Amino acid sequence: MRRIANQNALPYTFRTLSIVRQLAEIYALRLPYHRGKWRVIEAFALALGYDKADRGKTFEVERNGLLWRLSPECTLQRRLLYHGQLDLLDTSFVLAWIKPGSVFADVGSYFGYYALRAAAAGAKVFAFEPLPGNYDLLTENIRLNESKNIETVPCAVSDQVGEVSFSAPPAGNRGMGALAFREGLRRVTVQSTTLDTFFKERQIERLDVIKIDVEGAEVSVLKGAKETLARFRPKMLVEYNPTCLNRCGTTGDDLLNLLRAADYDLFMLTKRGLQPFKKPQSTEDYLNLICLPAAERKS
Repeated sequence: MRRIANQNALPYTFRTLSIVRQLAEIYALRLPYHRGKWRVIEAFALALGYDKADRGKTFEVERNGLLWRLSPECTLQRRLLYHGQLDLLDTSFVLAWIKPGSVFADVGSYFGYYALRAAAAGAKVFAFEPLPGNYDLLTENIRLNESKNIETVPCAVSDQVGEVSFSAPPAGNRGMGALAFREGLRRVTVQSTTLDTFFKERQIERLDVIKIDVEGAEVSVLKGAKETLARFRPKMLVEYNPTCLNRCGTTGDDLLNLLRAADYDLFMLTKRGLQPFKKPQSTEDYLNLICLPAAERKS
């Protein structure tokens, strides 16, 4: 494992870490997940002081057999850096859909976690990321892994083609950029496309899986993908976050109704496996929906 404080720094190895921090990383990265593990990992980071010491630095690490450039300043990058994984159940489920030759659309790719995992499993990937800083990190992680089967698309995905206004995310969570207006966030102009337009113009003949995580613009993405869904019937992982949906002028019911109108069955992942989705648990602010074409149920 390599870590780089900045692009000009000399790399140093796992062996240069303190013994105690080595033990903390072994616990985080090599021991199976268990209830409350994330709390223990965060407690290690605070107690050993590397939470504070790592701030302002960028690290190059190996996770899931891939190289990543990560900063603990951002919540999502921090989770991969310190915890060794993101969305454990969801990722495993999506990767089970991927076969060599599959085509995967990563809508809201950010730094490329799902895109690179899918590419490593053999998929041809289209990774959509509109924000320049995030796009640069996405392309850097692709470069680190010399991945040849990911095509990056520097566009937002919605129900319109052209320029759109976008709320740039804070440094503490660079995955929170959104088409919705968010008070206190800087507005920038980015290019937008629809999945229908993109796949039609590119004359792409196959689409197996879509991941959609766009901070509340999921309804717009699906409205701009009606032909794509009807033609390819891809399996989907779609974020369901009523708070973010409301910021974009839609509701959780709007999203659910749109998915069901497209003839998809909706599920959520639990420790007991895949369960039909009815409504989120009272303790959950959001979750990822597993969306399967109705024919999948009947076959």
